[in-house]
Amino acid sequence: MPFELEHSAVGAGQETGAAESTGPAQGPPGAEPPEEAGEGEADEATPEPGTFDKAPPRGLLIGVAAGLALLLVIGGGLVAYRKLARRPPPPAAVEALATAQADADQDTLASLASAESKARDAVEVAGPRARFPEATAALARVEIQWADAFNDQAAQLADRSADDTRAAQLQAQAKAKLKSAYDRLAPALKANKDSPDLQLAFADYYRAQRLPSSMNRYLVNVKGDPRAALILGIAATQEEEGASKAIPLLKAALATSPRNARVNYRLAVAHLAAKDEAAARADLQETLRLSPQHERAKALLEQIGPASTAGQK
Repeated sequence: MPFELEHSAVGAGQETGAAESTGPAQGPPGAEPPEEAGEGEADEATPEPGTFDKAPPRGLLIGVAAGLALLLVIGGGLVAYRKLARRPPPPAAVEALATAQADADQDTLASLASAESKARDAVEVAGPRARFPEATAALARVEIQWADAFNDQAAQLADRSADDTRAAQLQAQAKAKLKSAYDRLAPALKANKDSPDLQLAFADYYRAQRLPSSMNRYLVNVKGDPRAALILGIAATQEEEGASKAIPLLKAALATSPRNARVNYRLAVAHLAAKDEAAARADLQETLRLSPQHERAKALLEQIGPASTAGQK
């Protein structure tokens, strides 16, 4: 029986050890119990928020919106610029202006009317969006040329002691043409300050108004332009004893435009003021060769009379 008791005790001990071994592992005395697996797995399954999980900063959103708005404004500005930018004149306007200038060079009353009409056509064909100050300047200079022609006729009537009423009417017409030229030039020059054609036209306007200081103020900007010689030459002829100064200026203008009847006529007036009738007669004959219907050249040639044959055999 002792053997059976011992065997029973050993069996009971083994069962007890097996039961203890199936329980949770025990650490050394005083150690904290290990964390349970469920809690650790829960911590690992909840990751920290990433960069793209956060909302963008407010400043970044404002900057992006401002950039897009700026791009839209620039794009709209480019579209508007293309629509509103001034374009060069069409060929038809350029051609109309060239024929207007050719008519103005004839310097007759009929050719001046034609030149004025064609210069207006050039302005209208070009349209308000075209950058064509040359046409506006040419139209204004034709009107100034009209004023010169009216004043020439008035002076010839006065020399012949003819109808004073008619002379006054011609002078009034000259003033009206000058006013029209000024009203045309003032806004055009404001919009095209660097246009040499408008500078010359304004100089010619003040020359016709006999305001040399204002004339010279505009000529300063176009010193190298050969067209300035004609303006200066006519201005010198208008001065007392200015013929000797006018003649070389008008000859310089004639050298650059030899087929211009207006320049030839103005040179004749200067030679006549210098009491050189032979040279004046030759200039008038050339004027009539270039422009057979030149009324003032005919009248002045009749006033001078034929060349003297005294002393000839």
